[in-house]
Amino acid sequence: MNKKIWVGVSIALIAGTLSGCGVQFNKEGIKFDSQTKSKAVKPEKDKTSKKISQSSSTSSSSSLNDKKATKEAPKKAKKKTVKKSTKNKISKKIKHKKSRTKKISWNNTKAQQLASFVTNWSTGINQVYQKYDGTQPLKTNVGTVYPDVLFQRQFLLNGQNVTLSWSPNLKGQAEYKVVAIYNDNFKEANMHYTYLFCFHNNKPVILLDQGGNTNPITLIKTKNSTLQTGFANIANQ
Repeated sequence: MNKKIWVGVSIALIAGTLSGCGVQFNKEGIKFDSQTKSKAVKPEKDKTSKKISQSSSTSSSSSLNDKKATKEAPKKAKKKTVKKSTKNKISKKIKHKKSRTKKISWNNTKAQQLASFVTNWSTGINQVYQKYDGTQPLKTNVGTVYPDVLFQRQFLLNGQNVTLSWSPNLKGQAEYKVVAIYNDNFKEANMHYTYLFCFHNNKPVILLDQGGNTNPITLIKTKNSTLQTGFANIANQ
């Protein structure tokens, strides 16, 4: 009988050990307790791999952002340079317009310079010109009187009617504002050269009357480049 009991106990112990159950001995007999299984610990490899993947994804996203920033940066720079170049062009245009619209004036100093210039020029070509001094009128040998005829007669230039006025202060509505008049009556009958130094559209121009006592009086622009250049140099000072 004892042998059978020990054999049964031995079998129970072996079975409990194999099944993972705890074996307790008490007065009531043998008890089998199931042991709590420990939770499986995830290996460090998973955590490390997750960290590596997270860092790689972060680095890849940051590299993409850097690339985007690198691509966008030149565009902004280009826009700024375009704006600067546009401003430079506008400023150049404004300066160019200002230089074009420079107001030309006439004064006594320039009138005296013109008188000296005309005297030297006419001496070189054996001619003598009388200047209108603002008081004594100039009478040509064909009968016209300057500056009176500027208000009394009509004038043609290149076949078109033009208006003239004596205006050394460059005021008035006339198209050609006359600031100086020089006349030479030649020995030949009915021969005279009357030069009208004018401003037209803010530019110095010399008109020549070499015709008769007519109405309208026909004028031409002087072909004497020396005279025209000398007047322009004085006027543009």
